[in-house]
Amino acid sequence: MTSTRHVASADRWGPSGEYPDPYIFLQSVRDGTGRLLDFHGRVFNEAATRLVSGWGPALSTWSALEGVPSLGALGRVVDGEPSLTFEVGLRRGEALERWFLARAVKREDGVELWLSDVTEAFAERRSLREALARERLAREREAYLGLALETARMVTWEWSEARGAFTLSDNAASFFGQPRDDVGNSLDQLLRNVRPEERAQIAEAFERMRYLPGPHSFFFHGEWPDGSVHIYEVVGRSFHEEGQPVRVLGVALECTERERAHEALREAEERYRLASLATNDVLWEWCVRDGRILWGEACTRVLGFLPEEMGDFDGWMERIHPEDRERVRDGLRLLHDSRDEAWSAEYRLRGKDGAYMDVLDRGRAARDVRGRLVRMIGSMMDITERKRMLAHMEEEARFRERFIGILGHDLRSPLHAIALSARELSRRELPPRQEGMVRRIESSASRMGNMISDILDLTRARLGGGIPLHLSPTSLPRVCRQVVQELEALYPTRLVVVESEGHCEGIWDWERLAQVVSNLVGNALSHASHDDPIFVRCWQEAGRQWLEISNPGPPIPPELLRTLFSPFGQGRSVRTGRGSGLGLGLFIVRELVRAHGGEVTVRSEDGAGTAFRIVLPLDSSATRPPLEPAVVPR
Repeated sequence: MTSTRHVASADRWGPSGEYPDPYIFLQSVRDGTGRLLDFHGRVFNEAATRLVSGWGPALSTWSALEGVPSLGALGRVVDGEPSLTFEVGLRRGEALERWFLARAVKREDGVELWLSDVTEAFAERRSLREALARERLAREREAYLGLALETARMVTWEWSEARGAFTLSDNAASFFGQPRDDVGNSLDQLLRNVRPEERAQIAEAFERMRYLPGPHSFFFHGEWPDGSVHIYEVVGRSFHEEGQPVRVLGVALECTERERAHEALREAEERYRLASLATNDVLWEWCVRDGRILWGEACTRVLGFLPEEMGDFDGWMERIHPEDRERVRDGLRLLHDSRDEAWSAEYRLRGKDGAYMDVLDRGRAARDVRGRLVRMIGSMMDITERKRMLAHMEEEARFRERFIGILGHDLRSPLHAIALSARELSRRELPPRQEGMVRRIESSASRMGNMISDILDLTRARLGGGIPLHLSPTSLPRVCRQVVQELEALYPTRLVVVESEGHCEGIWDWERLAQVVSNLVGNALSHASHDDPIFVRCWQEAGRQWLEISNPGPPIPPELLRTLFSPFGQGRSVRTGRGSGLGLGLFIVRELVRAHGGEVTVRSEDGAGTAFRIVLPLDSSATRPPLEPAVVPR
């Protein structure tokens, strides 16, 4: 496209070559469907030719013009919308060199662009805007300074040798808690805010600040009209010329809360130090990012090391027993990767004498806003002696229980002889008085036999690896009915209802289940009202066997519920049925159910009575942990 063609076109469509500002006609470029794709410059006067020299014909390639409306905006002008007026800048290199006021007007299937050079006017406007912006910025800075002084609780002050004046910033009155008229621009008036006993000292400090060059700072206490005492820090710098003071500039800051916080921190540090000295726990602080550990003074007394000898994280890890090291490290990794705050571990730690001690180590984690572990503070306790005592106590307990088991086993033989002799005597013709004595011997021997059986069951449960079972196909309803028939002889007037749904058969120990049912039904008969029935229900559901024994009697006290299945509980002992009176009945019930791979629970509420519920696997021949009934049916 040559300049001759541009001028000829301009003569036809637009202004002649003498028009001083650029004129450009942009012809629409469309596809076969009439959709606007771009604009091509088709008509240029001489000023426009100089402007676009070296550019391509397509408007979309004119990157040197900044501020040209979008293709859609120009297209809407072509479609009949009003003309557009806008500013465009001509970029040469990295800078905008010229500015034009442009007007886009529809012409047939294109747009006429009329450009007027407004560079000088734009520069004047820009200078004016910049001046206004600087003035606005100065006012904002002044306002910000005042706000900052007010927010930071500080005032500025100046002493001028030439003027002989001492001046304070406008917020001095509120800063010192005084009426505005009582705070003037003089050192004497400033000293009125100082405690009387400190005024001479502060006056001397200001005088030193005046004559000694360099920075200075000091504190004083001021008393407000309401009687409250505030702490102030004065910071200033003296400026000298030819050895003579000419000016002193400074600020006064209220630091009441800061000083009180520092005092509280000092007191806390002192308490921490005293606590560290008073306890046998080794206090420590772990800085996770660099591995440093700050050890308390007690580490010398407990471990034999000086705090500086304990070293960092790696040094601590090296002193942990090799068999415990990875477990401790894994626990710390888990804490690092989680959101937990607490950590604890028991492990063996080597002291300075080379011997290992058992320690209980506990810490609390501190995390940043992203939840990352950054610090942990904790304490380490020497539990060597405690673990030794616990081991000794456990050994004594095992010995006692083993002794009880042996004793119970050895008592069976003479007791069996007594029972047989009493039974033989009961078959003979005896006087009434002697016959009563024989019945008492038989009853006492039976009770004593139950006690010995319970003691042996306790010993097996606690020491012998569990109560042994003799498993065989068993019908739970038949077990329940047989037990109830035996108890009817003791409770001829009581009503015990046995209900079952389905076959309720499985692989269990008949005698042990009978022992369970006897204890629970006897317990219910003992504590329910004589008019209340006892319900024994059996059913199968979800591939498991359920047994429930309930009565509408008074509820079990809450304080007893927590230890109901513990051995030797005497709060609700049962002396009927299979119970021995030693407080072992419910403990043995639980152990027998667990030996079958099941679990027993109890619910006791006012108005609803008490219900013991047992869940069993259908086949207890496989040894497995007790079942946890996730959903209790019915």
